[in-house]
Amino acid sequence: MAERALRIVHCANFSDKKFGAAFYATDRKISNGLIRNGHMVHDFSYRDVARNQGVLRLKQLGIEKMNRRLIETVQAIEPDVLLLGHSELVSNQTLIEIRRQRPNMKIAMWWVDPLDGFLVNRDFFIERIDLVDDFFLTTQPEALKAFLPLEKPLARIHFMPNICDASIDTGRAFAVESPRHDVLFIGRKTGLRSDLIDFLKTEMSNINLGLYGQDKASLVQGKAYINLLSHCRMAINFSRYNDIPLYSSDRQVHLAANGCLTFTPDTPEMRTIFSDDEMVFFRNFDELRERIQHYASHMEAARKIAQAGQKRAFRDYECQTLTAHMMASLAGH
Repeated sequence: MAERALRIVHCANFSDKKFGAAFYATDRKISNGLIRNGHMVHDFSYRDVARNQGVLRLKQLGIEKMNRRLIETVQAIEPDVLLLGHSELVSNQTLIEIRRQRPNMKIAMWWVDPLDGFLVNRDFFIERIDLVDDFFLTTQPEALKAFLPLEKPLARIHFMPNICDASIDTGRAFAVESPRHDVLFIGRKTGLRSDLIDFLKTEMSNINLGLYGQDKASLVQGKAYINLLSHCRMAINFSRYNDIPLYSSDRQVHLAANGCLTFTPDTPEMRTIFSDDEMVFFRNFDELRERIQHYASHMEAARKIAQAGQKRAFRDYECQTLTAHMMASLAGH
């Protein structure tokens, strides 16, 4: 399948209502990669369609129409692949109908949030996974067994690393002579992140610390977000969950691909994604502080690790490479 140009309907949350503020999101990068690999891609922004189809532009009142519009879109384009992102408003019955109309079309789905998201509507996801040919997620597939009773063989469930895009992730933070901050952290102040932020404020008050994203006032989006990453030599990746094998927020690859020396928790199996020569791992906050202090005074070593991390990101996790793997996996069944 992947050896020829495909027609693909990509149903995901493209955040049209944000007017470009989320142009670096995973859905955009996946579409970019597919197009660069020679495929025809039609983006179906399901939440925006639901909103536009609803009475008084209320999303919840447009869900039924959105599902009909997706069926109409598939009828019009006759795709080889229906690729679903976080498509919680698309009913499983809609997929059953689409499958009935186009039995030879492949249906695939990707998922980049923590696995606890499946528990929001457990029965929905149990059925959804069995309705798609292949399922891609940014977590060790074996970990799914703890959340869902799986009938689908694990051979059809694939690990998908977080994705970067050479046309979007254009920073070279390791080469910046006058960084905006010594250390950068972006993330909401919730859960374990609250503890991290409090620790940084208390224990690392002697450095130029950049904290963003904790509230609306410190939120950074659009090109300003890429510019911020690109002008901070060192940055911390810290997800809501740091104990799920292979899982990380996509911030990890954002930082690495834009040239930051990235400090990240020692998450199980994460060294298969980035090695110790490409990223700095820490097991607790005290170790994080020690390693930041070390690399702040050894900037040449920091630069080499950051460069190696960026090189790895673009070699293995760039959107064109990853989407080629996705289509090859579909073609293999």
